[in-house]
Amino acid sequence: MVEGTELKKRIRPGIPLREFTTFRIGGKAELFLEVHTEAELAEAVALAQAEGLPWFLLGGGSNLVVSDQGMPGLVIRNLTADSEVVDAERLSIRISSGRRLGALVELAAGHGLTGLEPMTGIPGTVGGAIYGNAGAYGRSIADLLVAATLLDPATGRIFEVAPEFFRFAYRTSRLKTDPHIILNATFRLSRGETSAIRAQMEDVLAQRHAKHPPVGIGSAGSFFKNLPPAPGETRRRPAGEVLEKAGAKQMAVGGASVFHKHANFIVNYGEASAADVRALAARLKEKVQALFGIGLEEEVLYIGS
Repeated sequence: MVEGTELKKRIRPGIPLREFTTFRIGGKAELFLEVHTEAELAEAVALAQAEGLPWFLLGGGSNLVVSDQGMPGLVIRNLTADSEVVDAERLSIRISSGRRLGALVELAAGHGLTGLEPMTGIPGTVGGAIYGNAGAYGRSIADLLVAATLLDPATGRIFEVAPEFFRFAYRTSRLKTDPHIILNATFRLSRGETSAIRAQMEDVLAQRHAKHPPVGIGSAGSFFKNLPPAPGETRRRPAGEVLEKAGAKQMAVGGASVFHKHANFIVNYGEASAADVRALAARLKEKVQALFGIGLEEEVLYIGS
């Protein structure tokens, strides 16, 4: 590693990644570093690039299945939180990519800004939400993004882009094939009544609590992407409905099982391995394909050795 950097002194070897994922699954990071500012994030990536180390940027740890064998190279946990600017006149918020998406939702509500309520309860960070174009109830993060500051890891260049840069589509963005790192992002919202905003947030949260695994049960969120709309319709078809018809709720492999309230959630009650999850996901896909001729596509990412 590069000698003499303060950041280098904070790198730790052999850290179990299950402690930093919502699934509570995963082996060890060969090297692990937490960064707290956008400058530290840029420096950490430059350090890994200079040493020829493979690196992975870890946000909130949701939507991930980390290999039981762990991750080679440097895992950089993004806890950046130095950008937070609310512009009351422009109805905008600029925020660091390492902040929790829930913190952004709360910040908007606290300033009487509406638009983010459907994102209430979605785990993960702002950067991760943009990377995967997170969304719910017919709205996605792409609908609200107006600008982002990016780092090109290959050159170290920092620059600002418009939303078009990301080529957003359903639960995906350009970043999945053209890796750039989000340092901060700016969202344009609308003025609203705080009481109405809070009421909608509470309603969204109640709906989530009614069908999603509770805190304390390992899960990566919705496991498969929802299906394209049926002919003549505009809304996507829930993958959970097809999975339920296929009998998914009765299925399990090792410590991984399908959640009894929602067939599009694979859960870990404490003993599941990444291998269990992958095997169960493969069986679910095979069954849905055999019964209905439908090919399911994972929303979660498999990472690691």
